[in-house]
Amino acid sequence: MQGIHIRTVLAEIDQHEASGQGRAFSIGYYKTSGTKGSKAAVRKGGLSGVGPAASATSGGFRYKVKEKGTLQLVDCATSKSFALKICLLTHFNGQRILHG
Repeated sequence: MQGIHIRTVLAEIDQHEASGQGRAFSIGYYKTSGTKGSKAAVRKGGLSGVGPAASATSGGFRYKVKEKGTLQLVDCATSKSFALKICLLTHFNGQRILHG
């Protein structure tokens, strides 16, 4: 089975453009109810931040991703922030995410 490893996905999400805005990407995931969900265009945001201060001190993330197990994202269509559990992610830009 071809796919992309979760470590690579987290590194890709952490990269950002020179303007300081996070790169947009599509994501697929399971909701806590067990149903599938997806977002066509999201970017890193919310509590994780993408500003220069965050990237200079901690590689872009202001909180401990591995300890919290959550990503703070912003839906590009609605500009609303939301959190996703990393373990519930299934697809990144059309590629299946491999956990483990």
